[in-house]
Amino acid sequence: MAHLLLRRLLVAGSAATLAVTLAFAQDKPAAKPSATAHPAVKEPGPTEMGHVHYLDYKNGFRGVKFGSPSSAIPGLSLVRESGAMKIYQKSGDTLILGACTLDHIYYHFVDDKFMGVSLFPKDVDDGQALREIFEIAFGDGATAKPHADSGEHHQHADEFFWRGKIANARISYTEAHQAEAWIGNNDLQDAYGKVQKKMAEEAAASLF
Repeated sequence: MAHLLLRRLLVAGSAATLAVTLAFAQDKPAAKPSATAHPAVKEPGPTEMGHVHYLDYKNGFRGVKFGSPSSAIPGLSLVRESGAMKIYQKSGDTLILGACTLDHIYYHFVDDKFMGVSLFPKDVDDGQALREIFEIAFGDGATAKPHADSGEHHQHADEFFWRGKIANARISYTEAHQAEAWIGNNDLQDAYGKVQKKMAEEAAASLF
């Protein structure tokens, strides 16, 4: 009889302990899931591709720094001249850039200082390939002039541009998606822009 009573007390005590344990378990707030730390994305250094800083770091085209004289690029032949601006093509120029084939390249000089280059992709696919090359080199470009394709509902940009503190680049597209690109020096472009503006003002004044 004593053994039976002791067993009942033990069972009752175990039930009570279980009840208290469950009560505390219900009152205890659920553990918050630990936050997974995401490593910060490292911005490319000034000498690394993938950012507009790389455009400033190069400040030139195919190893020739902007501001260099025309004698720094052998094989140039004059295509067009307008005041202080002279535009050349280079004989035997390399017109392959990865998956992009260029139709031609123009070299722009102002007062015999290398200001920039115009790149003309051969067809639509080459223009797309050139933009991808620019994005790998300089990062994502800013966009401008969006328009909708005829017969389609989505929009795309007609122009992508990159501007650093020293140099800039741009790719523009016609409605037929034919591309024209530019890489040049900021200071030389700004100086030439002022010269052009002055010439335009003088031409406007001569009308009256």
